[in-house]
Amino acid sequence: MYNFTAPFLLEGFFIVHIKTKLIMEGINWLAIGVATLIPMVVGFVYYHPKVLGGIWMRANGFTLESVGNGPKPIMYLVCLGMSFLLAFWCCVQFLDPHQTNIDFDGNPKDWKTFRHGVVHGISYGLFFVFPVLGTLSIFEKKPFSWVLVNTGYWLITLCVMCGIVSAWR
Repeated sequence: MYNFTAPFLLEGFFIVHIKTKLIMEGINWLAIGVATLIPMVVGFVYYHPKVLGGIWMRANGFTLESVGNGPKPIMYLVCLGMSFLLAFWCCVQFLDPHQTNIDFDGNPKDWKTFRHGVVHGISYGLFFVFPVLGTLSIFEKKPFSWVLVNTGYWLITLCVMCGIVSAWR
């Protein structure tokens, strides 16, 4: 009987190694660094009480007094770490060779534009974030306004983050 395991495992290792090497060479770390800051910047503006923070606080049952002085500094560092992971994931989405070769008509096309990243951000927001937050709100008994406010934040944030990492490839 022929053993299929060893050749496929070995071939799989080399394919993964080659893909990992190509991915790491194609990363623009400056773009990831800037994109990492975007959730904080957008969040400071978006969740301000005079923008949509008031609606968000009512949806969560918070008041200005209950929120207090805001999160502790360590929480901001944890959020930056999470933002880095998200920025890295957004960047890796644009390293596929199909992102830079031909358009839908077969003509040479370069997809390295901010606009292309925004399209990805919209699709991630509508087809990933919205269903996840919608499902979460059902089981946590959150109002639909909570879903809309938070989905709006992530939609804007992902559009800007993906736009940056797409344009700065």
